[in-house]
Amino acid sequence: MKQKKKSDVAVLLDYAGSHRGLTFLGLFLSAVSMLLSMAPYICIWLVARDLIEAAPNWREAQSITRYGWLAFASAVGGIVLYFIGLMCTHLAAFRTAANIRKRGAAHVMEAPLGFFDANASGLIRGRLDAAAADTETLLAHNLADIVGTITLFLAMLVLMFVFDWRMGCACLLAAVISILSMFTMMGGKNVSFAKSLDKKTCQC
Repeated sequence: MKQKKKSDVAVLLDYAGSHRGLTFLGLFLSAVSMLLSMAPYICIWLVARDLIEAAPNWREAQSITRYGWLAFASAVGGIVLYFIGLMCTHLAAFRTAANIRKRGAAHVMEAPLGFFDANASGLIRGRLDAAAADTETLLAHNLADIVGTITLFLAMLVLMFVFDWRMGCACLLAAVISILSMFTMMGGKNVSFAKSLDKKTCQC
């Protein structure tokens, strides 16, 4: 039976070992922080709604203060959770990069002597360090930002449909057009060019 190939992210998480849970915790906290970042805007809308309903008797809008404190608490909570999430992803990324260096060095130690005649030790070390550094950046920042962005987009889309289905449809159409345009620019000849560039870079 043919074994299913693991995704690149799954392979990287294997290197994380026991620190894999920190990565998932950091991604979860990043998603929650993005949801909290939306709360102040919702509170502004609620304040405007209450003021319009109470006009011109502004004193009847008793909930404005509560919305203000809720917006402040949500903003601060979102920032705190975001930095805690970054701490988790950074700890996991540092451990993953260290494991990559250790396993890579162990693999090189088992290579035959003829391998080092064709490949300089400095070049091997440079490639290993570059791979570990790129992995560290991906796990520490990029994954958390991607998860947070997707969460924020989906939450905003749902919110638009809740407010007005026409606004939701307009935002969804714009998002679909943007995604299709992005895949069009990244596909075709650009894919083969990127692969050729990566291959040439690895040979340098």
